[in-house]
Amino acid sequence: MIRLLKYDDLTVFKKDIISYLVQNEAENNLVLGVLQSLSEKDEIPFFMATVLKDNELGLVLLQTKPNQIILSKPVSFTSKEIQVIGEKLINAIQVIPGFIGEKKLTIELAAYISNVKGIQANVLMEQIIYKLEKIKKEPHTNGKIRSVIENDHHIIKEWLYQFCNETNQPISLEEADKRAARMIDKGNLVAWEVNGELVSMAASIRPTPNNITISYVYTPISERKMGYASDCVSAFTQILLDRGYKTTSLYTNLNNPTSNKIYIQIGYEPIMDSIVIQF
Repeated sequence: MIRLLKYDDLTVFKKDIISYLVQNEAENNLVLGVLQSLSEKDEIPFFMATVLKDNELGLVLLQTKPNQIILSKPVSFTSKEIQVIGEKLINAIQVIPGFIGEKKLTIELAAYISNVKGIQANVLMEQIIYKLEKIKKEPHTNGKIRSVIENDHHIIKEWLYQFCNETNQPISLEEADKRAARMIDKGNLVAWEVNGELVSMAASIRPTPNNITISYVYTPISERKMGYASDCVSAFTQILLDRGYKTTSLYTNLNNPTSNKIYIQIGYEPIMDSIVIQF
């Protein structure tokens, strides 16, 4: 039996789902990280819900942005059960913008909603979530990792702008400027430096009790194919492990074989296929 429970109280929602989500911290790093950043002072999320299968929690749904609903790692659902989830979701929410979640469930759920509502489902990105417990490949180029500081703002602003455009999440230069300021102030950005020049960057985001995610990995075109991104991520991953995190995780674009190869060499292992679909 499938039931969908909709929530209006963030505190109750967190209380009911956190222990379930942390059973798979790396796979659920997105929904966990977003939840952790929310407080009662913030606006209530667009949509909060759980799916129960035979009275056991099997899926968490969270929407905090207009363009997508985040789906947690699901338990095993049959195709018929996924259709029931879709039916209940259509009845529970007026506008379903899209999903990001585990590939098989997300594709089947989007296909059902697309068919029933007569709307086009578009795949924006196919991704792989990776997890690492121990470094296999240490940095090898003549460089060093360091924190990004205020004096680096002009470079980081441009890199953030380019990163977001290359990952199909375009932002304006003004937003890139503001984001760079926030991230530098927060202290979660690092860069790989060679001969006094920054050549690559990475950031840590969405910390959870035992896992933290690496994102914003970017190397300008002129510095690519030199191993700088690999070294930056490798060195940064070790720093995060040394801080006490048991694992680190990251998302990659399935269609970028270079980055996937790099991360596997460092020691990252694929743990879940993910997909972004918008209607």
